[in-house]
Amino acid sequence: MNTISYLQFFDGLAEKKQGCFTMERISSKRSEPDMTGQLKTYRCGFFFSDQQYLSAGISRKEALRSLYRKMRKFGN
Repeated sequence: MNTISYLQFFDGLAEKKQGCFTMERISSKRSEPDMTGQLKTYRCGFFFSDQQYLSAGISRKEALRSLYRKMRKFGN
C-alpha cells in the first residue's frame, strides 16, 4: 500500500468506529533516538472507546505501516 491508501484506510476506520486518527511530525531537533539510534520523526495514533494504538517511524509511510500492522484485525 502507498501512503495515501494508508491514510484513506485510517480515515474510513475512524468514521466507521467513531474514533480518532492522528498523525504528527516531530522536529528532528526535539526527537530522541530509539534503541537502534534512528530518530523517529513521525508519530500516529488511533483512538476509540477505551483502546489506543500508537506507532512511530522515520517516515510517514513507516509510521502508518507500523500502525496498520497493529490494527490489521480491524481491516476485515
